[in-house]
Amino acid sequence: MTDKAITATADEFVAGKIKGRRSHDRVLNAVYVATYVIVILLVTIPIAALIYGSLRTSAPGTEGEWTLQNYANLFSGGVLSTIATTLWIGLLSSALCIVIGAAIALVVHRTDFKYGNIITALIGLAFYFPSFILAMAWIIIGAPGGIFNAVVDDVLGMPWLRIDIYTAMGIVIVMVLHQVPFVYLTMRGPILSMDGIYEEAARTSGAKPHAVLFRVTLPLLSYSLISSFILTFIITIEQFAIPALIGIPGQVTMLATQLYLLVRFSPADYGLAAAVGLALSAITGSAIWAQRRVTRTGRLTTITGKAGRATPIPLGRWKWAAYILCFGFVFLGLLLPMVILIYTSLLKWFTANPMSGMYTLRNYMFIWESASTMRSFWNTLIVSGVGAAIGVVLGLLCSYFTLRLRPTGYRGLDFVASLPFGVPGIVLGLGLLWAYAYLPIPLYGTLALMIMAFITRFLPYATETIGGQLVQIDKSLEEAAWVGGATRLGSVFRILLPLARPSVQGAYFLLFMAFFREISSAILLYSATTSVVSISIWSFFEQANWGLASALSVVATVIIFAAMSLIIWLLPSARRG
Repeated sequence: MTDKAITATADEFVAGKIKGRRSHDRVLNAVYVATYVIVILLVTIPIAALIYGSLRTSAPGTEGEWTLQNYANLFSGGVLSTIATTLWIGLLSSALCIVIGAAIALVVHRTDFKYGNIITALIGLAFYFPSFILAMAWIIIGAPGGIFNAVVDDVLGMPWLRIDIYTAMGIVIVMVLHQVPFVYLTMRGPILSMDGIYEEAARTSGAKPHAVLFRVTLPLLSYSLISSFILTFIITIEQFAIPALIGIPGQVTMLATQLYLLVRFSPADYGLAAAVGLALSAITGSAIWAQRRVTRTGRLTTITGKAGRATPIPLGRWKWAAYILCFGFVFLGLLLPMVILIYTSLLKWFTANPMSGMYTLRNYMFIWESASTMRSFWNTLIVSGVGAAIGVVLGLLCSYFTLRLRPTGYRGLDFVASLPFGVPGIVLGLGLLWAYAYLPIPLYGTLALMIMAFITRFLPYATETIGGQLVQIDKSLEEAAWVGGATRLGSVFRILLPLARPSVQGAYFLLFMAFFREISSAILLYSATTSVVSISIWSFFEQANWGLASALSVVATVIIFAAMSLIIWLLPSARRG
């Protein structure tokens, strides 16, 4: 072969490579555009529909007129009272959560507490305990006709000890039991990674343990505490199940439950409900903005190159107080509710006295024999399995484009993808209710609409989980692949995805469990044929069928705990954490 022929062949090879790369770049550009369009449609359609609904006098799909009266009604005495109730319950619950959750984290990870691994595992289980199931358990315990009051009346003869869970403080107590695990898990990382040199220096200077705690440890953790407080406040005020199950019977109304009451009970007022939903979203959105400001601007150096493990603080005479704090919370937030649900699920008729109860397995048999209940299980598995897979793919694409490729307009995609975090689930459900009453797409009353609602609500969870690992992967690995002749698309499949696989797996199981127990997004969208497990439990409890609700709750909780155990088994990083 002549030199000219060799040169021609080389030129053709290079030209082919360039053409191939351009082809793959066009594919990536097409995928980017498609991702952008899908995310914008998923997020903006319900929000735009909600704004539209707030300006109308009619229900979704019916004739009406334009109006600003719905916004004027936000300043009525009833709505302002609801906003005030929402804020003070949210602030008080969050403050108590921070105190208890941070205290447990400090005891477990900064002292010579002996059972830290056990507490961490049990609090991890409590974190995945669904809010509506926890609320149900405490209603069975603390309702006027519940177990606790029956015991203090009939057994102890002390009626002055009676309690009533159907109060604002009842909501606060159950909220705290539900959210303390979140605070513990968010504070655990900063406490574990904090350099102990500062505390050691204070002790060397003669500072007492309590002085070290209040003058060194807590100030170093201040920004983490503030961030965790704001996030807990957001989760608390957008919570639907606990305020609904406890607050509605006790006539204690928060914004999420007021929205539900305006839509579900006559006379329905969809326009005011939409305005209330936007007001709630404005509050959560403002809180998210404040949390982002704290995490970006408020930073203290707590990790240094000379980091060493801090000497555990001896508990001494405070040992039993630490045991009561840690094991007391686990008992109230996890063990007691589970025991009560199992007990109630085995009763033929409810009684507070275990010795006089008639025990049966008929509630569990009914779950197996009931066509509607089994259909709700299949619907849940479809929504959770398929929806989580789609959500992870969409979250992976969003993370890749916003963190790695960064094409034109990537900041807009990042903003839109994170927007649902500030939209409460029930507000999103109402927005979809308005949207698909007008759009010429037959989605209402289908599982597809449920999947869309869940994906939209939890998309930020997928992007944050996957994005957290993508930013840790050095871009030089992809660049080396490009130099070696790989295309951008090829480097994604051969380099990026294998390295990011743990976070992708973690995101899938996180979404699966979130979808499995979600109720706030589904409560306004379900139909008789699209009911999911959380809705079935809710319906049984509304019908005062505590036995069936408890049996179904036990089964659902076992599935959730099994899924969490699978995560720990599949992901070595979870075991190390």
